[in-house]
Amino acid sequence: MYSQKESENVKSLVIAVADFLLTQSTLKFDALFTRRLRLAVDCLEKVYSINLRDYLLRRNSLSLPEMFKRASNPVSIKNQLQAEQCKLRGNRFLYQERYSLAEAEYTKAVRLNDLNPVYFCNRADSRIRQGRYKMAIEDCQKALSLDPHYAKAYARLGTAYFMMNHPAKAARCYKKALKIEPKKEIYLRTLGYITQPTNRCGFEILNPLHRLKKNFVSLASSFAPLRGVGDYEYHSFTNETPALRSPTILQFSEMID
Repeated sequence: MYSQKESENVKSLVIAVADFLLTQSTLKFDALFTRRLRLAVDCLEKVYSINLRDYLLRRNSLSLPEMFKRASNPVSIKNQLQAEQCKLRGNRFLYQERYSLAEAEYTKAVRLNDLNPVYFCNRADSRIRQGRYKMAIEDCQKALSLDPHYAKAYARLGTAYFMMNHPAKAARCYKKALKIEPKKEIYLRTLGYITQPTNRCGFEILNPLHRLKKNFVSLASSFAPLRGVGDYEYHSFTNETPALRSPTILQFSEMID
């Protein structure tokens, strides 16, 4: 009897096969060839209850040839160990607010082992802190292609979207993170902040540029992490007293991998 995760992994593999066959059916101008491939895809879709939404959900996932290539060329133990050391150095630089150095270490980890989604997700964090939101989004999407159930990657993707003035996308990302980890308080708090009511329009998703207009410029590069055992908080630098300062999405704490 398959567990839920095993069943999802099997379905993901079947979707990759079906997607590959659909692509192959468009490469050859042979009606019989195309018809037989489409018939095979129809059978897979019926047996495994695959629909269009399933195909859309795995748009950023690995293709079947990529899966085969990675399975046949595993990362060496030496590279895995070196990559972990790079990640640990990156984490230390992150706590020290040396974000570009942290990014460099995570990049080394990615080059040594590009099968570990944590390295991409951590690099996304360092890039968000530097205001490099588009690159952070790419890293989060890569992490999710390696692990579609990586809640933290959805959360960081949401943060990057929010800082790029896409609060609706940000909210969707945090909802996906909550679907995976429904009891994660930090995701609930952040989603609540993104969707809290405004003074003029009632309950609606906020415009982050309006919320952060007083300190938006400094947010991209000036964050003070709260040091603790394995976690940190983002804090923006402003001249306001803590009691008067409005909360921002970057103030919510999050564990680092």
